[in-house]
Amino acid sequence: MRAAEATRLSLPVSGRAITVRQPTGMEDILLVETGQSDTALALRLAERLARAVDGAPLDWETLSVTDLDAFVLGLRQALIGDRIVAEIVCRAEGCGNRIDLSFAISHYLAQYRPLKAPRLRNWSVTAIDDAPGWYRLAPGADDGTAGTVAVSFRLPSAVDQIAVEGVADPAGALALRCLRPADVPRAWRRAVEATMEKLAPILSNDLVGTCPECGAGVQVNFDPRHFCLRELLDRARFVYDDVDVLAQRYHWSEREILALPSARRASYAELARQSGSG
Repeated sequence: MRAAEATRLSLPVSGRAITVRQPTGMEDILLVETGQSDTALALRLAERLARAVDGAPLDWETLSVTDLDAFVLGLRQALIGDRIVAEIVCRAEGCGNRIDLSFAISHYLAQYRPLKAPRLRNWSVTAIDDAPGWYRLAPGADDGTAGTVAVSFRLPSAVDQIAVEGVADPAGALALRCLRPADVPRAWRRAVEATMEKLAPILSNDLVGTCPECGAGVQVNFDPRHFCLRELLDRARFVYDDVDVLAQRYHWSEREILALPSARRASYAELARQSGSG
């Protein structure tokens, strides 16, 4: 993403087309100084950096967590690149080999495309016209009773996840917010969860492979929200050094420096350091 550019993304679940502007020093400070959870931090970045292409309101508090994670991955693509590179250690006894893990974000997202009209055996799923964002799940019987009993649900949002952080029973608390009624039988809960996974696939998943040294199977969980935010945080840590060197070199104020797009600020700071070392 060049300094003056915004990048365009399509959110997979809602289908909303958005533009994401480049972070400035203010977002770098947010990354470095926040004491918030990953979910709350991702939500604040989305609210600050993303805008709907069509100009309509973009309410991240009602969008699914899958769309939020897709935003974080898209931001990472724009700032760092499409390829994720990490290192894991084989935990097989006597091995300990370090394994390079590499994959493209675009390919990863392609594996988790949501279904707009999911089908479950023996169940029917329909959107509720007069309740945007809500769906009705009912048994799909052949004896004329189909749809006579149903449960309503909506996809969990980032606000829902934040609300249940730290509670004794997060799954139960989430059900109270996203299910009607919340105390459905276990079979119904499983059907709702399966439907949610089709409508909004969870992007945090296990990656599996084989150790090239010992041949043992390896498995690691990839949480895109956590992984990408840590990468962005590592980049943002230079903001204090950049402010210091630019203030000394050009006598700009902190406010002026932090208002610069991060990539442009880093370029100015590097020029100032090179000039100083010469």
